[in-house]
Amino acid sequence: MTIAAPDSHATTPDNSMNREQLSADAPYLVLHEAEPDGGGNEVSTTTVFLTASRCPIGCNMCDLHLNTLPAATPSGAIARQIDSAIKDSEAKWLKLYNSGNFFDPRSIPPDDYSEIAERCNRFDRVIVENHPQFGRSRLRSFLKLITCRFEIAVGLETVQPRWLDRLKKQMTRDDFSHYASEIAHLGVDLRVFLILGVPGVDVVESVRWTRLSLRHAIACGARHVSIIPARSGHGWSGRADQLPDFPTALLAEIHGKLLQDSDGRAVVTLDLWDVPVHDTGYSRLQQSNLTQHA
Repeated sequence: MTIAAPDSHATTPDNSMNREQLSADAPYLVLHEAEPDGGGNEVSTTTVFLTASRCPIGCNMCDLHLNTLPAATPSGAIARQIDSAIKDSEAKWLKLYNSGNFFDPRSIPPDDYSEIAERCNRFDRVIVENHPQFGRSRLRSFLKLITCRFEIAVGLETVQPRWLDRLKKQMTRDDFSHYASEIAHLGVDLRVFLILGVPGVDVVESVRWTRLSLRHAIACGARHVSIIPARSGHGWSGRADQLPDFPTALLAEIHGKLLQDSDGRAVVTLDLWDVPVHDTGYSRLQQSNLTQHA
């Protein structure tokens, strides 16, 4: 099993493809990984990066459009992609990440929900990503079709209001809080993506707001919070050179503080996409993700 980054959000720097190479019948990336289950154990997970229609939100830091289709996702394509990704999977959990929003009908056709749900139901838990603007009624429709535990990952990024506005998230902190409450009432678990660092903000201030954002996510019922150190990619409107630098040793220290802040109330993992596997600190970060101990 490949133990990789527990989550990916905003960019996938080493796996971006030219749109001409993409096929609606194949995911652009599949990972077989492990992540903490929140109960002190590791759980096997298959993560499928679905090839689907472009997200209309247009967040400032995001370059996931590089891995999307220029038109609406064809009917039946998502089920075929899932089939190819899980045919040999023995994982207990399944992540379906579509570079956008699971309940955006251009990305995941609602007419395909029953076929998708049938594939989801062989797993204990399924995690998708979605923005609060999309699909309250479609969420309810999908929930009627599944028997597995369902979890929605939301890119809150930060509770700093000016940064949220600059990121063009089309969402306020209150929007996030209301959505978290809504899905909790439906019995849906919450995963949260938080970004560590924005252009023009130093390390100390970045860490301070990430810690505050973590506390808010936990207060809103997050089961899992994934911290994504800001990466250059193709986003940030040309300001990527102003991002703060987070060397591996500092990331380990920050993760330790975040684990202390969480105090076991939520799983807190650090995204490892940009940490070279040969880096001396990689295995330490990997282990702290899995064990939830710094």
